[in-house]
Formats: sequence, C-alpha cells, structure tokens
Amino acid sequence: MNPQVAIIRDGYSDFLVLKKFIASVFQHHHFVELEDDNFFQFENLNITNSLSEYISKSHLEKYSLFGDFALDFRRQISQILFTAIGKFAKDKETDLTNKDILILNGDAERILGSKQKYFEQWSYSINSVIWLAIEEFYNKMVEQGYNYLQLPLILPLILYPSSEILVASCMDDFDKTNYRDFEAKPALKQKVYETDSIPQALESGYLKEVLDAFVVPDNLTKVYKDLPEIRKFMQILTFEVRKQ
Repeated sequence: MNPQVAIIRDGYSDFLVLKKFIASVFQHHHFVELEDDNFFQFENLNITNSLSEYISKSHLEKYSLFGDFALDFRRQISQILFTAIGKFAKDKETDLTNKDILILNGDAERILGSKQKYFEQWSYSINSVIWLAIEEFYNKMVEQGYNYLQLPLILPLILYPSSEILVASCMDDFDKTNYRDFEAKPALKQKVYETDSIPQALESGYLKEVLDAFVVPDNLTKVYKDLPEIRKFMQILTFEVRKQ
C-alpha cells in the first residue's frame, strides 16, 4: 500500500511543486507511482506567520535554539502538528502511521545570494529550530502513549526564498543565472512561470506545463547539487534497503 503524503504548505502552488517533486522521487527510487489520492493538503493550516515572525526576530537572541523567540516558534509548530494529525484523521477517516509522511513546508522569503550562505547561522538555525520542535512533538506523543508505529515521518522543508527555487533548479540555465539573487516576487516567479501571478499561471495551465517539463526524475541530481536546504530531505526520502 502506497504511503499517504500530507503536506503543510504556504500556498496551493507550493503543494503542486512538492507533490510533483515527491512523486518523482518515489517513481525513480522506489518504483512507486504515487497518485493524487496519496497526497493530502491542509488548506487552512500553515507555518507562514510563525516562520516569518521567527526569522524577523531570531537575530535579537543570536539565533539561539532556546531563546524566547525560538521557544514560541517551537510551541507554534507543535500545535500545528497536533492540529494536522487530528485534521488528517478526521478528513480521511484514518490515522497517519509510520508508513506515511507529513511534510512541514514554508517559504523563507529571504534570498541566500549563494548556496553556501545556507550554512550561515541566520539561515541554518531555522531548520535546527524546526527539527527540535519535531523531536519535542514526538516526545509529547510518546508521553501520551503513542509509539513509533502510530506516528508519521515528519520532514521539514524550508526553501529560500520560495518553492520556485526548486523548480528553477531543474531548469537548464540554473547555473548560468544566479537564481539565488532573485526575490521570490516578482523576479523568481516571473523567471519560472513567466508571470508573478500564481493564479494566472494556474488558470493558464502554464504552471502545470512547467512542472511536467522540468520537475522530473532526470533532474533530481540537479536539485540536490544546487539546493543545500533540500539535501537532508532527499537523503531520507531516497533511502532504500536493497533486497538480496
């Protein structure tokens, strides 16, 4: 039975990008064709405001994992995860298990300038805080009597500046154009979808055309090479046990 992939994201276009990317990973590495009903999106649940607030204030506490701003962010993430688990069970009439995946996605809305800057304190601390929040969430669930079989694999994915960078990394001229210098809107969206209006890209069908053309298994290596923020995510999703 194929896994359920539940995605907490900023907007609908982010859901479509991640859905296509994850489907490509499973197709290429696990020989599994994920269908539409394997994916679930939380339409009114996201980390957008919490993430933005943390990013704007974290420097005041020198990006500490245990400062007040990080603590608030972790608490908010924990509540979002609790809500997501419950909402999935209610809407799908089944529980997420260790065979399923819950993606915690958000757009940083900050440009890196170069991929090496992902490893600087201001940017790397974001992922660190979220991973800590996930571990704290698992700990709370254990205290409530859950075991690992009853909980999904929770993976964070914060993209700089937005999900368009994932699509851009699949395009042939990524190395010729420093997309890391582009603001999410209008420049990056315009470059990827030929418009900075996501509703227009959706309505025209062009967004789907771009994803179908570029976010494909053959480009997974390019994504890994150019996006350090997605590498751990990919290493986990592509892991497989070889059969004897």
